[in-house]
Amino acid sequence: MLTNKTIFLLTYMEADFWCEKYPPVEFNKTYGDYHFIMLDNGNQPLMEKWCEETNTTYYPAEHNIGSSGGYNWIFKVAHLIKCPRAVLLQTDVEIIDPNALEKLFAPHWKEDEIPFWPQEPRKSWDKHNIGQVYNLGQFFSFDPYYIVYNNLLIDENYVVTHYDDADVAMRMREFGTKLYNCLLEYPNKDCVSTQNNRVHCVEGLYNIHHLSSKSTNNHKDWEDYNYDYHRNKWFKDDSHAYSTAFGQTYPANNIDESTKQELYITDINKSQPHSFRWTNLAYPPYPVEHEVNRFWQMYKETYQ
Repeated sequence: MLTNKTIFLLTYMEADFWCEKYPPVEFNKTYGDYHFIMLDNGNQPLMEKWCEETNTTYYPAEHNIGSSGGYNWIFKVAHLIKCPRAVLLQTDVEIIDPNALEKLFAPHWKEDEIPFWPQEPRKSWDKHNIGQVYNLGQFFSFDPYYIVYNNLLIDENYVVTHYDDADVAMRMREFGTKLYNCLLEYPNKDCVSTQNNRVHCVEGLYNIHHLSSKSTNNHKDWEDYNYDYHRNKWFKDDSHAYSTAFGQTYPANNIDESTKQELYITDINKSQPHSFRWTNLAYPPYPVEHEVNRFWQMYKETYQ
């Protein structure tokens, strides 16, 4: 049965790690008040078995849609099943203190607020916009209706992974979304890099292990594949970054400020048609919609 506290798990190849860190009996005792939905991009039998033992809704994707497609799948499914607020958690995150999860469901969060736990040390945080980091990361909560209604989705021209959540975090901030770094409330704690940058740890709260990027050989391929699109979207050259997607300018200078702001928001969310970037790699034209529709049929049969 779905609850008002739904956590979406995104996984690809982390089954051994996840099942070791979260044995079913202990997991059920600790997290029994939540409902978990797992998107498995890697069709891992061990994950399916774990889901059966923890009453977790398991969805094996037909195609590996990565983090870029996976985030959009989660945003859209959370909206479809009418979650008032949901958490996105990648399965290389080790939660040490369950209060770190509960904090993301605190009742005071407003629809335009996205609380997140950082994966960067304090020295890398923005010095002017205090607490901001370059991307959304792997552990945050969101209001699904707000995300979908305002088109604050991942630009699916970023295929599978790389640059995708940095792009959306920048667009969210420009739109006026408040990204809140939860570690600001713990001034004596930091996100510390260990094991040659393979793990980021916040003592007593959580560890992020970066398993996929450190254990698979294709992340550089995805970075290269998405690089030209990202450069074209946000940079004129090495010394000039655009403030709007693709360097758009306003159609006139004599428009009122409210209209200008609306145009600016539209510019921020502009993207190019993306289907060919997936079909070139033997994916279906719109793989996220394909996976959302498959899940929706399963959901209706199970919960309606």
